[in-house]
Amino acid sequence: LMRVQSALIWNISPLMSSAQPPVMYTTSLWSLPFESGAPVRILQAQERALLRDLRSAIDKRIENKIASARRFAVRVRNHAKMVDCYLTTYYNHKSLFGNKKQISDQIIEHPQNYHIYEGLS
Repeated sequence: LMRVQSALIWNISPLMSSAQPPVMYTTSLWSLPFESGAPVRILQAQERALLRDLRSAIDKRIENKIASARRFAVRVRNHAKMVDCYLTTYYNHKSLFGNKKQISDQIIEHPQNYHIYEGLS
């Protein structure tokens, strides 16, 4: 049982997006008693670990939502800074008689010439 579980984790790990190996619980969710010869201690320990981790995940769901909202807020702030930098550059380089479309295209196609990324950092 442990060899099969180890081989499964070894093969699944590269497919996961986490650096941590996946947690796998080997348990029986039947209400019937275990058959003779079954690894009862391992199955009961794994069942307790599963229930403990489920309880922990439920307790941490608010914290996870807050962390997710914070990550989203940081992305929105960075996007707003980028838009502000592009607009400031555009308003500084446009002229009364110049082609506004050409200026905006130049800024978008060659932001390094207008030091856009330096303004973001």
